[in-house]
Amino acid sequence: MLDVTINLPERTMTVKAAAGENLLQVLRTAGVKLDTPCNGSGTCGKCRVRLDGGRVERRHRGRREAVSRGELLACTSYVTAPLVVTVPRETLLAEGSVSLEQDSSVFEGRYYRVKKAFETLHGKESHVQAAVLKLAEPTLDDNLSDVDRLGRHLRVDLGRGESVIPLDLARKLPHVLRENNFQVAVVYSRLPDGRVALLDVKAPKAHPGYGIAVDVGTTSVAACLVDLATDKILAEGACANAQSRYGADVINRVIFATRGNGLQLLQDAVVRETINPLIEALCRHCGIGGDEIVLVSVAANTVMTHLLLGIWPDFLRREPYIPALTATDNLTVTAVELGLCVNKNAPVLLAPSVASYVGGDITAGVAAAFLRETEQNSMLIDLGTNGEIVLGNSEFAMTCACSAGPAFEGGEISCGMRAAPGAIEAVAIDGTYTAHLKVIGGQKPAGICGSGLIDLIAELKRTGLIDARGRFRRDVKTDKVVYDSYGVGRYIVAAKERYAIPADIYLTEIDIDNFIRAKAAVYSAACVLLSSLGLDFDDLAEIKVAGGIGNHINIANAVRIGLFPDINPDKFNFIGNSSLTGSYLSLVNKKATDFLKETAQQMTYLELSVYPGYMDEFVSASFIPHTDTDRFPSAAARA
Repeated sequence: MLDVTINLPERTMTVKAAAGENLLQVLRTAGVKLDTPCNGSGTCGKCRVRLDGGRVERRHRGRREAVSRGELLACTSYVTAPLVVTVPRETLLAEGSVSLEQDSSVFEGRYYRVKKAFETLHGKESHVQAAVLKLAEPTLDDNLSDVDRLGRHLRVDLGRGESVIPLDLARKLPHVLRENNFQVAVVYSRLPDGRVALLDVKAPKAHPGYGIAVDVGTTSVAACLVDLATDKILAEGACANAQSRYGADVINRVIFATRGNGLQLLQDAVVRETINPLIEALCRHCGIGGDEIVLVSVAANTVMTHLLLGIWPDFLRREPYIPALTATDNLTVTAVELGLCVNKNAPVLLAPSVASYVGGDITAGVAAAFLRETEQNSMLIDLGTNGEIVLGNSEFAMTCACSAGPAFEGGEISCGMRAAPGAIEAVAIDGTYTAHLKVIGGQKPAGICGSGLIDLIAELKRTGLIDARGRFRRDVKTDKVVYDSYGVGRYIVAAKERYAIPADIYLTEIDIDNFIRAKAAVYSAACVLLSSLGLDFDDLAEIKVAGGIGNHINIANAVRIGLFPDINPDKFNFIGNSSLTGSYLSLVNKKATDFLKETAQQMTYLELSVYPGYMDEFVSASFIPHTDTDRFPSAAARA
């Protein structure tokens, strides 16, 4: 075994490695969390470390972007001698930072308006109910056990059927009863078979309980803490999905899950390293205990649902692409089974999926977008790590998924990041080819998120710095574009000297190519979905755009690069994180949960990989804005 000394920004460690072992695997085994969007396939170039001593064998794979002298990619390096390596801060996965929101006006526009509209159309029924019972105190003549005594009062006082009392509540019950003179508050839900499931027993004046609605995205996880007595949101939070270090997209994670204990590592990453810290931060911020959370609602894509539940996901990526589960009627999940840091008896509501690549996040999004309640044709486009599209009205709903990749959330982009404080969210380029930036939170720039990438690529094309293929034009002379030893160009978005940041923030031709393929996948998928029904974009009354970047997109720039169709801009409606909104609806309203199940059953899935003409559409859309410029007359007029 060989010694590998690892210098991190905050500490130094030495671990053992076998000769010939991959350096990325050595670092992962040591607990070093690198940003590896490609999961070690050698294509993203983000796992850079500095070699300070020893030697490695380099096996080049995929990426033709030069690394600086003394640097190497961990995924393409293999240990051949004792090593000393330094892992720079920018190579580490930026996780663990939770951003919180507690502005009630934001919640009014984002959640309550949707909630009120849904209740008006479909009604309201709560999952969780609470009641205060005064139990008859035991005597020598009335000597029922505490559990049976409570069950009797549930039947008589509340008119409920048989009850199910978990073991931990049986342990708690004797103390709660006697400390409160046999007056007790019960929190319960109704099981599908009509029985009452007790979730908690507590002092009569205690709060009945709280709920957590969660959107488990491939790149980011968002959640809101809800007062179930009032349906009011106390706080909302978001953070990076810690699974990202095992790959930026679902396919890389599925592959990782099939290796060794990869499935367990992925489940631990999303539950113990992501969702639980997010819940803890929300609870701490609001001053409540995790055991007071008695209901959890989760919306996630199909792969994320499988990984959350610890279900083998490999068949999702193999023809005929069959998931282990889509609808969740026959599956009962509680918080304790997933290791969530809430009341262990809390039921976990899972938004049902439609197919392998159209998941519960889209089912929840359709409910939040009210696609099924309108007679006019509408389209929902969810711009996340996976691109999903739904076309429908009150009579039908068709859906498809495209392999957009993680570019819309900053994945597989050299200086990309999710939409969080420090992310460049808007860009304008002046006549000297200098970029002027808008940064989330007004901070120093740390990277570029999806909306910033749309602006940046549109501006690079408008100013003539790139051509229709996304290549830098060599005839334009500017010091803002530099070339590496492989001839790959990069545009300096934010120079380290100008902004006093650790390193330049830039965009390379490889990054632009990744983004062009992502936007082409979305546009071409929308075209195919429409054409399959003999429709085109002019037949749509509205296009609803969802996703973490939705509220920040410059519509003119999105059209200029060919992401969105060139139609009346008034037809676009940005609705933010529709998955989390739908998850919130399901949390506070059982009728919404039932509506999600109906929605999943009624959607027809179109598999693009076998649809004739899809690849032709995709190739034609893999230019800025498109090979058929007649489709984008306003973009041509602004060029």
